[in-house]
Amino acid sequence: MIRRFLLSLSLVTLALVVQSTWLDAIAIRSVIPDLALLVLVFISFHSPSLQGQAVGFVAGFLQDGISAGPLGLNSFVKTAIAWSFNALSGKFYIDRILMPLLFGFAATLLKALYYALLYWIFGDKVQAYNFLSAYLWIEAGYNAFLAPVLFLLLSPIKRFLVAREISS
Repeated sequence: MIRRFLLSLSLVTLALVVQSTWLDAIAIRSVIPDLALLVLVFISFHSPSLQGQAVGFVAGFLQDGISAGPLGLNSFVKTAIAWSFNALSGKFYIDRILMPLLFGFAATLLKALYYALLYWIFGDKVQAYNFLSAYLWIEAGYNAFLAPVLFLLLSPIKRFLVAREISS
């Protein structure tokens, strides 16, 4: 269990590092995909336990350390997104293209909604997405496009990332 958590956390952290360093080369209008979000969605959806939420919290805390936002902001958002997709675990058949595409798009919009909620509560201390700007929709499209590819790449190592559901 600890090994799965550490491997999952390592993958999300690696995705954070990659997206914060190398993905500027493929940015569209200064928008980069959120790889860490997609890896977290994959882990949370496939895990019957709270592993996704724990990984989301720790990875969000690490992201808070390298961002200019308030400490705990990304931790909350990533934990909430992990909870949301963990709640869907076992409720959908996930194919190779359509569901990952929808999950990538929905996760980005959910992230924007959580930031908007926090902006509504805390005001200018939190940066929120503008739902009318192209930035959010480019990121949502980017994440939707990359989710099937990333899910396909993560599928062979899924057994090392998440525990199988225990029958009662």
